[in-house]
Amino acid sequence: MEVNIETKSTTKQKFARCNNTKCKAIFLFEPREIISETGLLCPTCRLKMDTHHTVQCKICQSVINFVDADPSEEPVVFYTEKCSLCTGSSDDEKIIEPCYFPEAFI
Repeated sequence: MEVNIETKSTTKQKFARCNNTKCKAIFLFEPREIISETGLLCPTCRLKMDTHHTVQCKICQSVINFVDADPSEEPVVFYTEKCSLCTGSSDDEKIIEPCYFPEAFI
């Protein structure tokens, strides 16, 4: 995807790297954009949060993966104790525990 940036634009946008370790895309965002628990995600990964379960590291808060959710399921966040970015291993990334938010049951 190609984006043209006007040098005389009044809106201040910055570049960020997607917090999904599998993606790491660089994208434009506005500094006043709200950062969620998962950090800054590119538009593609942000859309996945509505239809997929999220696997996230407790230590560095990186998104490790997205797991398909059944249409009848409410997407939840699963946490690992540490990931390969936090001196862990890929085996650590496979041990997950669910974290349910109260608003997920509404």
